[in-house]
Amino acid sequence: MSQPQPPQRQPTPSETKRYARTIHNVALLAVVACPVLALIPPRKLDVYTIGLVGTTAYSGNYLVREQSGRSIWQHVRGPQAELATSVPPTEQANLSRELQYAKQEMQRLRPDTRSASVTEELHATHSQREAWKAQREKEIQDDLDVGKGFGEMITDQIWEVWNWGRKGDDEDDG
Repeated sequence: MSQPQPPQRQPTPSETKRYARTIHNVALLAVVACPVLALIPPRKLDVYTIGLVGTTAYSGNYLVREQSGRSIWQHVRGPQAELATSVPPTEQANLSRELQYAKQEMQRLRPDTRSASVTEELHATHSQREAWKAQREKEIQDDLDVGKGFGEMITDQIWEVWNWGRKGDDEDDG
């Protein structure tokens, strides 16, 4: 039989403030001291140095999160990433389907010349995209038939983009 545990007491507000202030000061100290310790001789990349770098990153992240309410990674990803990840994918798909249905209903209920032209533009853009895809697939198949590998095709495409549409050096007019 185990002994019953006495109930734990809750910390007082002054204890909580003192704890938060201590953690803040330790994080500030770590952000300054860890890089200094990593840079003093002998400088080498070992477990000790990796630990110091990790501690610096963790402390910096704590200070940024304490100041702004968002971690460094959330700052880097931006606000759209937070919104996208806050809704589960299936729910997000349902919302987008509902939004698309609502747009179609609005267009059906009040036909407008602008909506017709927008629809025509969308169909034209879609057909252009499909034509481009078909052309690109044909180019890839032609390159494969010639015996080019995917790496060579990628290199050719990067060369073409870098040189603003010119295919290679031998095609210079100049």
